[in-house]
Amino acid sequence: MPLSNDDVPPSDDSKPSDPSAAANERIDQLKALASFLHADIERHKSAVARELHDDLGGSVIAAMMDVSWIEKHETALSPDTLMRLTRIKEGLRGAIDLARKLVEDLRPTLLDTMGLFAALSWQLKRGCARAGLKYEESYPDSIPQLNTHALVTLFRIAQESFTLLLQHQGITSLSLVVSTTPSAFILQLTGDGRAGVAEQYGGIASSISHRIRQFGGQLAIVPVSAGVGSIVRAELPLNDVTRAPYETGYDRVEIGGTP
Repeated sequence: MPLSNDDVPPSDDSKPSDPSAAANERIDQLKALASFLHADIERHKSAVARELHDDLGGSVIAAMMDVSWIEKHETALSPDTLMRLTRIKEGLRGAIDLARKLVEDLRPTLLDTMGLFAALSWQLKRGCARAGLKYEESYPDSIPQLNTHALVTLFRIAQESFTLLLQHQGITSLSLVVSTTPSAFILQLTGDGRAGVAEQYGGIASSISHRIRQFGGQLAIVPVSAGVGSIVRAELPLNDVTRAPYETGYDRVEIGGTP
């Protein structure tokens, strides 16, 4: 008796899933998620910085102008009123300074107005001043014209590398060296502190590594000698971060100490 189509068991042409392929797919998904989160965070930082600068900054400055107008045109103010107006102005000045600091922390305006080298120098000097560290910095005579994504990414790489080295015990000095070759853009930070055993694989290092891999670059975190001192070296393909070189007019080498 011939079998009907309903009686024939379905053929199974599917092959067992490849665990390595599934793992690679999952890794790619996580990389894409990390890239999205980095970009999304930068967008939110830029948006908040604009609101602080335009809205809050504008409102505080307008209030300062109103107080100044009152002091100038209202001549019959009592000493107590003048004292309170002075206190208000001091508070408004403090609000302006705080807003400016927050804007710079979110996205340094030097990146857009003066370029990467000026922003890196500002970040290094400010961070070393806060931590009481000596510092040394070196830059090439010219910088390739970076696309916007590379500009922000390189600044964040330096920022996170600084934070990583700052966690090392006994650190007293930092050096930042930026250089270029015909094929690569190299950013290297060196600190003289002692690194922890697992610090190389911490969250900060993972973030730095992911930022570099987005451009097909390489990250190296190596000890200087006998566990004393560490080098964080980021090397990115020049073609992926640049357009055409231009002269910066920025000092090539600057050596400083604790302010």
